[in-house]
Amino acid sequence: MEIPAESWYNAIFLRHSQRKYSGEVPEEHVTTGIEKVCTEFTPFPGVRSVLVREPANDVFKGAVGQYFFKVTEAPYYIAFIGDMKAPNVQASTGYIGEGVILEATALGLNTCWVGGFFKRESVMKQIELNDNEQILAITPIGYSKEEADRVENSAKKYRRKDLTELIISQESKNGKWISPALEAARVAPSAANRQPWRFQIGEDSIIVSSSSKREGFGVSRQLDCGIAMLHLELGALVNDIKGSWEFLDYPQVAKYNIT
Repeated sequence: MEIPAESWYNAIFLRHSQRKYSGEVPEEHVTTGIEKVCTEFTPFPGVRSVLVREPANDVFKGAVGQYFFKVTEAPYYIAFIGDMKAPNVQASTGYIGEGVILEATALGLNTCWVGGFFKRESVMKQIELNDNEQILAITPIGYSKEEADRVENSAKKYRRKDLTELIISQESKNGKWISPALEAARVAPSAANRQPWRFQIGEDSIIVSSSSKREGFGVSRQLDCGIAMLHLELGALVNDIKGSWEFLDYPQVAKYNIT
């Protein structure tokens, strides 16, 4: 499917992690729209997204700490499933999963990336996995319990690193697309807000790298970087810059080449 760049780019700045839901079930046209994107947004092999039309209370388990709170009363959830023998499966899952999440945001639904703290055995009772597949992450979907935290009402401030900490080399400062692309990537969500992505800016490309190979919090940093990859691409697309992704070896993750 063609990426709805304007819609998803705008959703970047509306999306925030929401853990407490009202239990209200989305209207059918909203749910159908998400299922369509789950089916059609498959730019990389080995990843699939599955909407589960079941309450998610049994799927989530609580955790104590600054970033972890139990998800409650979510009417539905989406599972992001990867074939562990597929190349670049973690980054691909982050990229594809974030596309589904941004579509949900554009449709007015709250979401929350959850990678390490959920009951995989509960999900596996509702989704049949193929050989070599694992559930890499899930997101609840629904409407926030608090009206003020709903997508259309909420304006969140981002606690993110400055770009000066994230850019490790810069060959070019030309191109009006570079700044919005990097800013969109900078505000991407990540496990425990660790922001593992780093950027190398070339003449006609940007390389996304990972700050570490350690997993941590049950989530691969490559998955986090995949989320940032989509954000970066959306920032380029809304400035009429099209490109393609070339996956690379660690510590680099992928290179966005202008076409």
